[in-house]
Amino acid sequence: MVSSVQKLAALLALGTGSYAACISSGSASTINAALQSGGQGAVVQLCPNTVFTISETIEFTAANQELSTQGYPTDNSRAKIIIAPDSNITSAVWGRWTPGVKVLNLQVDGNRPNAGVLGGDALVEMGGGVAGQVVSNNVITNTRSWSCLHYIGSGQDNNPCREGNVTGNTIGPCGQEGTDAAGNGLWADGISFECVNSVVASNNITGPTDGGIVIFGSPGSRFTDNTITSSATQLGFGAINMVDPSYGGNYSNVVVSRNTIIGQGNGLFNLGIAIGSQVWSFQSPGTFFGPATVTDNKFVGNIGFSIVINGWTDGITVTGNDVSRVARPSSAFADAGRCHAQVQTSFAANNELVVYRPSVSGPSNIQSDFTSVPQNATNWLCLNHPLPSTKSFAAGALSVDGHASTVVDLAHFHVQIQGDGNLVGYDTTGGVWSAKWASGPQSPNCGADGSSCVLSFGDNGDLSVRDAVGQIWHSATANSGKTVVFSNAAPYLQVLNAAGSAVWRMADGAKK
Repeated sequence: MVSSVQKLAALLALGTGSYAACISSGSASTINAALQSGGQGAVVQLCPNTVFTISETIEFTAANQELSTQGYPTDNSRAKIIIAPDSNITSAVWGRWTPGVKVLNLQVDGNRPNAGVLGGDALVEMGGGVAGQVVSNNVITNTRSWSCLHYIGSGQDNNPCREGNVTGNTIGPCGQEGTDAAGNGLWADGISFECVNSVVASNNITGPTDGGIVIFGSPGSRFTDNTITSSATQLGFGAINMVDPSYGGNYSNVVVSRNTIIGQGNGLFNLGIAIGSQVWSFQSPGTFFGPATVTDNKFVGNIGFSIVINGWTDGITVTGNDVSRVARPSSAFADAGRCHAQVQTSFAANNELVVYRPSVSGPSNIQSDFTSVPQNATNWLCLNHPLPSTKSFAAGALSVDGHASTVVDLAHFHVQIQGDGNLVGYDTTGGVWSAKWASGPQSPNCGADGSSCVLSFGDNGDLSVRDAVGQIWHSATANSGKTVVFSNAAPYLQVLNAAGSAVWRMADGAKK
């Protein structure tokens, strides 16, 4: 019997650098053997309509290699590379530090729904101190980690990642909103890009939950004609982000133009295009610099703030951007109750285009419909889905410790168990937190991080807080409580019986 290795050797003998036949079956090791044996310039093609389930990463091994589907189809006949459910890899294709390599006309699936979330590198990893890498006409979806497609920088000023080309790809969904039980973010980028003098164009990105296209400095690069659409149900942080300090904050000659950003269904983007060192949830030291150009972009649907500028110098042109089709009022699809006062004010006024003028120095051309805000709001990444006025839990369904803290977020109201075991309800209207009620008893036995103090609504229907020693307080509703209800207005907190009648309210006081 002729082995698969012998078959591969026969293929290799047909010609240097390319193959007369496509690979019709096998695993990552089959593809890796072809790349390893083919050497520089090898064109390794997978047969149309094939599926390769992999448990190891496919890695380019020499300059100017290509991995593609034979015939370069652009439909579902493109070969699929999918990560196996029981694997421990996050990257399906790896091309870092290999110049001129190409990933063309493939379907690459991280299989997050079945393989699960796993910290690690992006689903497709490219970049490093090389030039001319191409990722085009692929489907890249369901990354297990933080990004679907990543072009990493080199960390070397004299040898940057350069002249990359990312065009015509269909990307997403990428990640999920929210965090896991340990507080680790589940979100992911569509494209994370850190290369100079490059092109990212005509990509269709749907369902990114962190950034759609995250521009890490990338001086001289152009980001044009991309369509970035939110998940139909989940929140995405930002569609295009210019908020990271790579290259020392150098965004000179970056062009972001003719992109379309869409917030759809019950999903939304918190930010359309974020520009500057002081816009994101973190604030970078110093000020980013241009000159950079952000022109003729279109914004449609559920977008909290279309463009926000804060922390920029040495040139910015922001003109011709169209927000006429953004959904209004913003409160119909989002809530700003967690935001600072200035952000809440801008949100309530439906300000789509926002600039903090004192933070912008040097030449600027900013279209006239921008709102200049008086306060230096530095975190515009704070919107949420519209919040309810009440939230209920059945007996046995609520347990939160003082380290996790948040019990419920309601419209303009927040309930948390603090690190001392005190349960407190805050009115957050206008970004100013005002305590409306508190359980009262506190404990020195909650532990350094507060995790030893736990609020729970037990199976027996008793609402209580316990510390490392024992019970601090309870509602004394064992065997009668069936539901606990938190509200953003009086009576704020109550325990109901099976008939729906209150058997305890916060106003009744905590029982020791």
